[in-house]
Amino acid sequence: MKVGRVIAGALLGLFFLLFVALDLVLFGVVALNSVVVTVLPALGLVLGAVLGVLAGNRSARLDPQVQSGSPV
Repeated sequence: MKVGRVIAGALLGLFFLLFVALDLVLFGVVALNSVVVTVLPALGLVLGAVLGVLAGNRSARLDPQVQSGSPV
């Protein structure tokens, strides 16, 4: 697991859902004092970190198959 990938995913998830929450407030879909405005960025932080872990695991699984040396 690469820690940099997890941190980058968490930050991107945080900023993505922060801007989604701001858009929902600016377009009048959600009130500014709503809990959704607070929960969405926190959810983005967690989901981004989880996706960063999954992306790190996927690349670790694919590397041994590429280096097998036997052509198909």
